[in-house]
Amino acid sequence: MRNLIFLFMLCVYAISAIAQEQTLFKDDSEKGGFGGPVIKFTSINGQSAVMVGGRGGWIFDHTFVIGGGGYAIANEINAPGGVMPLEGPLDIEFVCFGLELEYILNTNSLVHYSLYTLIGGGAAKYVKDVGPVTQSNEQASETSFMFVLEPAINGELNVTNWFRFNAGVSYRLTSGTKPEGLKDSDFNGVTATLTFKFGTF
Repeated sequence: MRNLIFLFMLCVYAISAIAQEQTLFKDDSEKGGFGGPVIKFTSINGQSAVMVGGRGGWIFDHTFVIGGGGYAIANEINAPGGVMPLEGPLDIEFVCFGLELEYILNTNSLVHYSLYTLIGGGAAKYVKDVGPVTQSNEQASETSFMFVLEPAINGELNVTNWFRFNAGVSYRLTSGTKPEGLKDSDFNGVTATLTFKFGTF
């Protein structure tokens, strides 16, 4: 009987040893990913602005996110008066984009929090205001690029296994703004963000 028990234990050990993959460097972390649309409510040049875009990323150990995103103004933002070289009423076009890092706390809780930052760039230019957005803004000034840093704190709701709703508050910091009549502070400001995440978490 003891021999049978010993033989059984030996077989179990052998099977488990064979089944276990051996590598020089082990990576036992679980991975996932997501993507989805984003809506931002902020201010540009002292005016209320809505920015729309999207973000996506890879998730490591249900905790660390590395990815990217891009966002652009969806409504009209009036340019300051007397701007050259274009004449007449002008609008400001602004986009920002870059690397996004996020640290998620207590990801399995129904409601949890995350710390996030965007590190990247922005682009701004003046365009001729020709009326309805369905018309083409053919005249435009030279595009000006700037550095953008946007840290945030977010609250997140686990709606389903594959969908999470994220709402947060951030502060956008810019550096290197060059368009005539505008400065960094015209693009800096508090931003409220809604993110719809679809993926594997």
